[in-house]
Formats: sequence, structure tokens, C-alpha cells
Amino acid sequence: MTLTERFKRFTILHSNDMHGDFLAEASGLGEGHVIGGMALLSGYINKVRQSEKNVLFVISGDMLQGSTIDSEYQGISTI
Repeated sequence: MTLTERFKRFTILHSNDMHGDFLAEASGLGEGHVIGGMALLSGYINKVRQSEKNVLFVISGDMLQGSTIDSEYQGISTI
């Protein structure tokens, strides 16, 4: 049995302290450049999942607090 037959490769993606910040913000790098936001995070995760076979996405905490929208909808909007 070869090494590749014995072991499987997987990718771990990790996020922490999102605090319900699902809207992107201007980055200061010029027009059209944004940072943060759930749409960018989701796009990145989907891109990795298309190129990698086994992907695990984990969140350490503080996901649902800190934004007006999450407070109003009790975290459902972020989930």
C-alpha cells in the first residue's frame, strides 16, 4: 500500500469573531475593492471547495453578535 492510499488530504478553513459583520466594506485600495462580508467569505469557501476534494469549514465563535441585523433577526440572517 502506498502513502497516498493510506492517507487522505483535506483542507481546513477557519473563521472567528465575525460578529455578524456580513456586509463588505470599502478597502481603501481603490474603487471596487472591498474587504470582509459574508458574500466574499462564501465565494472563497465555494472556490476552495471546487478545487479541493475534502474541505472542512469551522467557526470558532462570536458569529452572531455585534450587528443590528443579527440582533433584529436573532442570528438567522448570518446562519
